[in-house]
Amino acid sequence: MNCPYCGILFSLDGVNADHSFPKFSSFHPYRRVPSKSDNTTTDDLAKKYSITSHRCPDCKKPIMWLNEIEGDLGAEERKIISTTLLFPKFPVKQIPIEIPEKFAVDFREAHDTLSVSAKASAALSRRCLQNLIREQEGITEKTLFSEVDKLIKSNKLPKHLAKDLDSIRQIGNFAAHPMKDTNTGEIVEVELGEAEWTLEVLETLLLFYFVEEPKSSARRDALNKKLKEYGKGPML
Repeated sequence: MNCPYCGILFSLDGVNADHSFPKFSSFHPYRRVPSKSDNTTTDDLAKKYSITSHRCPDCKKPIMWLNEIEGDLGAEERKIISTTLLFPKFPVKQIPIEIPEKFAVDFREAHDTLSVSAKASAALSRRCLQNLIREQEGITEKTLFSEVDKLIKSNKLPKHLAKDLDSIRQIGNFAAHPMKDTNTGEIVEVELGEAEWTLEVLETLLLFYFVEEPKSSARRDALNKKLKEYGKGPML
């Protein structure tokens, strides 16, 4: 499993975990006396699921999983067929502190929403992408398609990143969904894999603008300072 906080891969066999069975009581909290009209046995249902709680072996933060169990109740060996994260509700996306909060908030929301609604996640990613292009490059056009096109033609991005950015328009099929282009935050139907790809490219762009490019600039400045000390011209 991967820790939903720090992302490390680990096995439950190697951690001190607590395993328990949930209790599905028929008791109603607003009744003074539990109802006896429900003849359904809840014990069998409870034993089809288990709850595992433990701390991450690396970051030590608490995690809780719901496990669906397959096999006869009386069998000695039963196996877990699916696991659902209960706590935290979503895996915590770690992003560098260099990324401004206004972009980090939208990116995290798009990331957390992906497992619930691909349409909502894609809308948040498109809006964040458009805001990023407008603020970082000063490009403002009537459509996101045109803004992406202008950024690509400026040759400011590495070739691989420019190609990834261009593919957002193709995968998203902007021609068939004009609202994605003119109203980027609109929640509309998405193509297969569109939300995941848009989020991934957005993350790469955020890292480029706020992490990689500043580090590269700092390296060039340091080198030019040394060149100047030796009486040489700056590196272009």
